[in-house]
Amino acid sequence: MRKIIIISIVLLTPLGVFGNEVTIQPGPEIGQDTYGAQVYPDENYGDLEWMSAGITVFSFLRFTQLDEYIGYEITSATLRIWVFMASDGTRYFYRVLGPWDEDTLTWNNQPSHSSTEYVYYHFPEVDFASDFNIDVTWMVQEWLNGDWDNFGWCIRDYGFLISFATSNSTDPGARPSLILEGPDLPEVGVQPTSLGKIKSLFTPQLEYSGGGGRIGRPAPHRSWMMGLRG
Repeated sequence: MRKIIIISIVLLTPLGVFGNEVTIQPGPEIGQDTYGAQVYPDENYGDLEWMSAGITVFSFLRFTQLDEYIGYEITSATLRIWVFMASDGTRYFYRVLGPWDEDTLTWNNQPSHSSTEYVYYHFPEVDFASDFNIDVTWMVQEWLNGDWDNFGWCIRDYGFLISFATSNSTDPGARPSLILEGPDLPEVGVQPTSLGKIKSLFTPQLEYSGGGGRIGRPAPHRSWMMGLRG
């Protein structure tokens, strides 16, 4: 009698590790977001629950966990921020060109940023807390391709101030988040298997354009103390 032996190969990959959407939303321990203000050029604001951007106030935002996805292809990347106050106008999210840290950044030591590599977003007037989704797909893909070092964004407003929550917020849902969509993306903090990474590397490259529209939602009113600490 001929015996047929069937050999099964099982990939040791936990169920539920891979999916189409991943949300990166760091808390105070690893979040990197702060701002520098010209009026107080040596002051650091890395411990605040909010930050602002204006003509002489530049905000900086970086998701360090994004480095876990280098080599992966995405179909979209959405930056979500919780805005407390804004005038009607366009804000720019520029690629930062050098390293920085939220505990030491000031106006005087801030890194430079690109003037040509950015996305922009037109915010309506905001006088109650609302979240806004900004399409940053093409910039994030450049980081994941390894074409750029991930130093994050410098956020600028050429009109009045815009203020939004940081990763230090006591409301976890208000902290900045980066939502990635794409095939074979592992959950944040999960070591990807070589199969998933190899498959993603052979996915055809796509080109993306910046911009985007408001996908915000109304939120309960929050009182917020605005101003600069000197």
